Amino acid sequence: MKRFVRPLAAGAGVTGALAAFNRSVSNGPEPANALGGTVRRWNWRGHAIFTTEMGTGPLIVLVHGVYAGASSYEYRKLFPLLAAHHRVVAFDLLGCGLSDRPNLGYSADLFTEQVIDALADAGGTEPVTVVGSSLGAAFAIRAAARTTQRINGVVAICPTGLGGVLDRAPNGAQLALTGTVRTRLLGEALFNGLASRPSIRYFLGNATYADKASATPEVIDHYYAVAHQPGARYVPAHFIGGSLNCNIARDLPFVDAPMLVAWGEQASSFSPLANAGEFLKLAQNAKLVTFANSGMLPHEEEPEAMAAAIEAFLSPAPLV
Repeated sequence: MKRFVRPLAAGAGVTGALAAFNRSVSNGPEPANALGGTVRRWNWRGHAIFTTEMGTGPLIVLVHGVYAGASSYEYRKLFPLLAAHHRVVAFDLLGCGLSDRPNLGYSADLFTEQVIDALADAGGTEPVTVVGSSLGAAFAIRAAARTTQRINGVVAICPTGLGGVLDRAPNGAQLALTGTVRTRLLGEALFNGLASRPSIRYFLGNATYADKASATPEVIDHYYAVAHQPGARYVPAHFIGGSLNCNIARDLPFVDAPMLVAWGEQASSFSPLANAGEFLKLAQNAKLVTFANSGMLPHEEEPEAMAAAIEAFLSPAPLV
């Protein structure tokens, strides 16, 4: 009997330890809304999506990246700058930030459909400029290829979608990892361990910002708060498992609207500046603007310069 009881007791002990660990890191505060503006809830396919808007004028819709996890933080600096001359709408992707975080089969197509619906929700038939960063930019480009009559401009900030590890079809090991991270105890504990403050600090300092000092305690606290909300692991599970990969080589030639490709010159190997040429080559009408003191988030590290570049793109100086 002891041979059977001991493994059961050990298993119960491990289960209890995992549950206690998960409780200890999952009871933090909700991520803050750092945007201001007018907040409302958008019911998308039965789920509450956080949206906020500010300003008046031509419409701009912002699509955040997945690893930042929330429009309410990623665009906190760019949002009010653009709102000086535009009506700006930001929204969270389903499963991210301040929106509902259900356990669904997240995919690039699901998020592309949400972007398309967000454009309609924000402005009906009004012409819109869509601004996206990293994977959010890839989703925005794919949406623009499918809704050519609505889009009058696309701004892609350090976009993914043309080669690299984030754009390949997932393999069996990646799919298995997705399934593991989605499990109740082991998956939650695995994700909580990966999303520790030291891990976040390393990722931001070495793969996101040009200057490691930009990964301040406030920024780390935000990322930690986003990562440790109930259900917050489901989108990252699909991200690390490759289900959100979005190769847009077939989409770019069908984007009729002009495109501004924006890149931090010190962007990491996840999305290096060298990739920009492929976007320019495949797009019908694209130009590149770079930011010398930025990594993957020039809209955070050089927000005034980013806003000025977008304004110049939307209202080019007349030829003399």
